[in-house]
Amino acid sequence: MAYNPYIIIPFAAWAVAQITKFAIAAFKGKIDFRYLYASGGMPSVHSAVVCSLATTALLVDGPSSHLFGFTLIFAAVVMYDSFGVRRSAGEQAAAINMLVESLDRNRVKLDQPGLHIREILGHQPREVTAGAILGVLLAILFNYDRLGAAGVFLQGVPKRPELIGYMAIFIILLVGGVVTRMVLRARYPKSKVMKKLSTRILVATQTIGWLGLFSTALVYEHASYLAWRLWPLLILLAGVLWGLWLATDSYKGVPGKLALENDQARRLKWLNWGKRRKR
Repeated sequence: MAYNPYIIIPFAAWAVAQITKFAIAAFKGKIDFRYLYASGGMPSVHSAVVCSLATTALLVDGPSSHLFGFTLIFAAVVMYDSFGVRRSAGEQAAAINMLVESLDRNRVKLDQPGLHIREILGHQPREVTAGAILGVLLAILFNYDRLGAAGVFLQGVPKRPELIGYMAIFIILLVGGVVTRMVLRARYPKSKVMKKLSTRILVATQTIGWLGLFSTALVYEHASYLAWRLWPLLILLAGVLWGLWLATDSYKGVPGKLALENDQARRLKWLNWGKRRKR
């Protein structure tokens, strides 16, 4: 049955991005069904849709086609707007909401009581990047038969030594995640910041590790389309991207939060020491 890839693939990218966004929020403990249809959040649905469209045009019509040029420029404009103008609008909405709440606390009457502007409008660059990667990967999966030699390689069944290598990598991830968590917990037993970081590392390594082992088991059993080299490589790519995001986010936030936590602990220690002296 023939289908229009310029409609089906972007729609699939939209659905997967929305479900992923809901799953990430639910994993963080926030069950909100608006993530299944609303804009904003990780990953960017806008960038997933336009990048899947541009990648489909590239694979179906070629890099010199007019359609690919149009969709590429369109994707660039949409993604720039997501973390540019729309993000600024979201920050302005947050500032206005803070001002309205301040007026409410001071009992200043407004013409529109209970005014609240939706704040999630734009995206951070990492959310746009994640959406773009998701859109490109989905378009490639739908058009794997147009990848030429790369497609043949990805559809191949790995030999035993290569399969053992994949299994070794995923087992190292599983063990390494547990060991890293134990080391961080032992070195920083009272730190909530490091406890949260160790949990994030454990979740990432266990998720990628077990998914990888499951995929290698399917390859070993020659489970039809699931025996392709594509699946362990795709999971490895997801692990690399997850690790880069985790490392970048931790590098920016953890040192400052840890210093603040240590400063608060030091102040609390001196306050308790002062109270004991008075007694």
